[in-house]
Amino acid sequence: MRYAFDMIRAFEPADEDDLIRVWLASTIPGQSFLPEEHWRAMEPEIREQLVPIAETWVVEEEGEIVAFMSLLDNLIGGLFTHPDQQGKGHGRALVEHARGRFDPVLVEVAEANKKAIGFYRSCGFVDHERRVDEGSGLSLLILRLKDPGAADCIWFGQATSSPM
Repeated sequence: MRYAFDMIRAFEPADEDDLIRVWLASTIPGQSFLPEEHWRAMEPEIREQLVPIAETWVVEEEGEIVAFMSLLDNLIGGLFTHPDQQGKGHGRALVEHARGRFDPVLVEVAEANKKAIGFYRSCGFVDHERRVDEGSGLSLLILRLKDPGAADCIWFGQATSSPM
């Protein structure tokens, strides 16, 4: 059996459309506390502002990107798995990859995104602080990976990310 660790590679500019495809497919159902139009309207911002500055890692299976994680230094700025690929360990593998690169690893998640919070907590993340996003008014929870050996994630469902 192949594990997601074997399929993680650095983002390449040619991957951008696939990243957006995975992001929308994961975000729209996984973060339904905001309307679909909100996420679609954010696509240009993601392409123009996040993609160029983030350190992005992708999980590729059979030539197709199925998950990705964008890091802003030690902050997971987004971690998304296509709904058809969820539950296969891709998110856990990406968290492990981040843990191997940074200490501590942080992630910011909308408090309304209970499934993502459950996923990150199952990986060993603990509450670090809270803030309110000025643009959306959403309450955000900042989580910190507590222990280098704690990333034994159990999959809880939909998108595992912060609101991008």
